[in-house]
Amino acid sequence: MYITDFASLTSKIGEKKVEVAGFVHSIRDHGGLIFVDVRSNGELLQCTANPTLFAEAFAVCESLHNEYTVVLKGTVQARDSDAINPNIATGKIELMIELATVISTAKPMPFNIHAEDNQLAGEEIRLKYRYLDLRREKLHKLMKTRHKMFLEVRNWFDAEDFVEIATPILANSSPEGARDFLVPSRLQQGSFYALPQAPQQFKQLLMVGGFSKYFQIAACFRDEDPRADRAYGEFYQIDAEIAWADPEYIRALSEKLVREVFSKFTAKKLASPEFIQIDHAEALEKYGSDKPDLRYDLAWKDVKPLFVGSGFGAFANLCGVDTARVQALIVPGGADKFSRSDLDKVQEIGRSFGLPGIAYIQVGESEMKSPIFKFLADSEAEIEAKKAEIKQYLGLKNNDLVLFIANENRHIVYKAQHEMRKYIGRHLTLIDDSVMQFVWINNFPFFEKDEKTGKIEFGHNPFSVWKGGLATLQEAQTKGEEALLALKAQQYDIAVNGYEVLSGGVRNQDPVALREVFKICGYTDEEVESKFGHMLEAYSYGAPTHAGFAWGIDRLFMVLVGEENIREIFAFPKNGSGFDLMMKSPSDVRDSQLKELGIKVLNVKVLV
Repeated sequence: MYITDFASLTSKIGEKKVEVAGFVHSIRDHGGLIFVDVRSNGELLQCTANPTLFAEAFAVCESLHNEYTVVLKGTVQARDSDAINPNIATGKIELMIELATVISTAKPMPFNIHAEDNQLAGEEIRLKYRYLDLRREKLHKLMKTRHKMFLEVRNWFDAEDFVEIATPILANSSPEGARDFLVPSRLQQGSFYALPQAPQQFKQLLMVGGFSKYFQIAACFRDEDPRADRAYGEFYQIDAEIAWADPEYIRALSEKLVREVFSKFTAKKLASPEFIQIDHAEALEKYGSDKPDLRYDLAWKDVKPLFVGSGFGAFANLCGVDTARVQALIVPGGADKFSRSDLDKVQEIGRSFGLPGIAYIQVGESEMKSPIFKFLADSEAEIEAKKAEIKQYLGLKNNDLVLFIANENRHIVYKAQHEMRKYIGRHLTLIDDSVMQFVWINNFPFFEKDEKTGKIEFGHNPFSVWKGGLATLQEAQTKGEEALLALKAQQYDIAVNGYEVLSGGVRNQDPVALREVFKICGYTDEEVESKFGHMLEAYSYGAPTHAGFAWGIDRLFMVLVGEENIREIFAFPKNGSGFDLMMKSPSDVRDSQLKELGIKVLNVKVLV
């Protein structure tokens, strides 16, 4: 076996001959001596060829090119003191080459695989030749770090008495909120498996089976549009379920995992030893997002009371609409930090979500300025009184900037709040990339109303429980739709630095209550029995209360290592269109394969 762990050679100075293997990283001809840097697993080893001592080996080295793979035999010796390289693990040694063998040659690279981050080739060509892109030192380190973290996660859960159980990949379709990937069955033609969006039902059934602490690093599949923090098609999560657990136990366990495992794999520090906790509704009101970045303190405030009955109709007319939002963001000391063009960019963010404009106030040392003041009232005295009311209500100080947004559609306001807050945070350099601020989001609504169809649907997870159980649900049904929409699920998320990284909840093991919530969301008895009959029957044989969670390990790892694109932390990712440029998938299949499955593809060319 050839030596590929070059750092281990430091202990072999002066010993008998060794054989090393790797890629040719670079070649330097110093007029009489050739220095060949060989690379293996991200480590470099300087190897020296001397024509006087070993002419044949020197001749082979003269023919080498970058990225050839070679086996070199020789002796390890200490470098001269002036030749030591302190930046690499092998910087104090070198290999004197006695025998050189070329294992394989290499064509010129289609792009510079060792370029600096700011000079990398485009993503498309790097994904097409991903096996070459993986030779980059940075990607090597990422893959190794990911491996180490997964290993430590498994050991940690084992020490906490969890049992890792692999759940099926060929599963059934489940209402997890995204499109399923369907797999046609050959043996039961016309029927389909679904790749699991999560092991949700299986892990709950394990609780019925008497396993009180389950976990796995689970592969999950969702047909969702890709984005910077969401890989297309497949992802991994640390999935766990615990019998008899309550939210307090889940919170303590999850925070312990962060402190004892995840924090080892990042240079970032925890912004605070305790995680912040905030209600879902408060997160939306203050930050416009249920995954707020709380590394900086910019929070929106409801200002409907300021504009009730005022002459500024754009806001006043919304004050009596329950679903409407009129919100203000105070930017302390921001009045002189935003040029006209900066405020125009803020306006553009609002317009991108359908808002006609953004109102603002600039607080000077002697007066407050805003185009909206002239609309607040008819007389100068009334306007001045209203300005004083605004200043007191918002607690404004000299040089503050206030931004206002309003719309009858609260979701539009939330989206604009979120994006404007992010822009301002970046513009004022408020975001500290060296820290991580974890925040629990609690009390999600169990139901929500689809604004297009008007139908009630699950807000988060249909298998979660709400406070009060069946009796509370039945009481809400008698009161009507608003009471149902007010039910809060015992569900929780964790966000860090603006990314959702954990989702979980306390489960509902009451089959009667489960049937009722599916009925409220429009499922027929036949649909419930077909899709969830196995779970309802399982619960009828006795089930412990249980709760669980799932860490989105890919997204979390992206935050830990400071990457901005999740595709960088996968060995073989698909591109932004969900296409694998290297394997050229998805691809056509032969007609004979479709025939076996009882499938006919219409208007699509297939291979014969």
